[in-house]
Amino acid sequence: MKMGIKNFKQVFKALKQVYGNKYAWTEVKDVLNSEGQSLNISEEDIHDPFKNLIIGILSQNTSDRNSTRAYVGLVKEFGKITPEVLSKASVEKIKSAIKPGGLYNLKSKRIKKLTQTIWERYDGDLTKITKLPKEKARKELLELPGIGQKTADVFITDCLDIGVMAVDTNIERVVKRLGFVSSGAEYCEIKNTLEKDISPKERLRAHELLIRLGRDYCKATKPLCNVCPLNKLCEKNLIKVVD
Repeated sequence: MKMGIKNFKQVFKALKQVYGNKYAWTEVKDVLNSEGQSLNISEEDIHDPFKNLIIGILSQNTSDRNSTRAYVGLVKEFGKITPEVLSKASVEKIKSAIKPGGLYNLKSKRIKKLTQTIWERYDGDLTKITKLPKEKARKELLELPGIGQKTADVFITDCLDIGVMAVDTNIERVVKRLGFVSSGAEYCEIKNTLEKDISPKERLRAHELLIRLGRDYCKATKPLCNVCPLNKLCEKNLIKVVD
C-alpha cells in the first residue's frame, strides 16, 4: 500500500477528524422532517426488530432518501408496521405504498413473504431472535426470505446492540479502492478485514463514516479524488480503473 498505510485504524482516525460527530444519516432526516412529521415516525423505528427488517428490505439497492420515502408510504397506508398488519395486506397494497422507493414489484413480494414467515414461524414475535446469541441470531435471520448478510448485520447492530461491521455497496467500494482487499473479495472477507482493526464499540461509527465517504467523495462514478480527505492514503492505481 502507498504512503505507509498499515491498517484500517489509520483510515478510521482520518475520517473521524474530517466528520467529527457529524450526523451520518442526513438523507433520512430530510425526508422524515418533510414527509413524516405528522405520522409519528422516528429514527428510533430502526431499533424495533420487525420495522428494522422492513426498512432493511426497502433500503436494498436504493438510496436512503428513496427507502425512507417508501417507509413513509407504508406508514401512511397501514398506520402500524407490524407482522399482523402486513401479513394481512395484499401485495398490491404494499406495492402501491412503497412505490416512491423504487423496485416496488420485487420488494413488495419480499415484504409479504418475510412478514408471513415471521407470523407463521415466530407468531410475529422477533424477541425469539433478539434473545439468541449473536451467531445463532444471524443464522436465523439469514434463513428468513429477503434477508441477506448486510440486512442481518444491521439488525444485529441496531436490535441486539452488538458491534458488528455491516458492509453495504459504499463500504465495499471504498475498502476495495483503498486496497485493503482484492477487487474480487466477498462480503465476509471485507467484514472480517474491517472488524480485525476496529473494536466492537467503534464499528457502528466506522460503518457510518465509510458510507458517508462513499457518498460524499468516493462515488461509484466520477469519484472526487482531488478533494477526498483520504487522497494521500488511497491506492491511486485502483481509482484510475473507475475514472
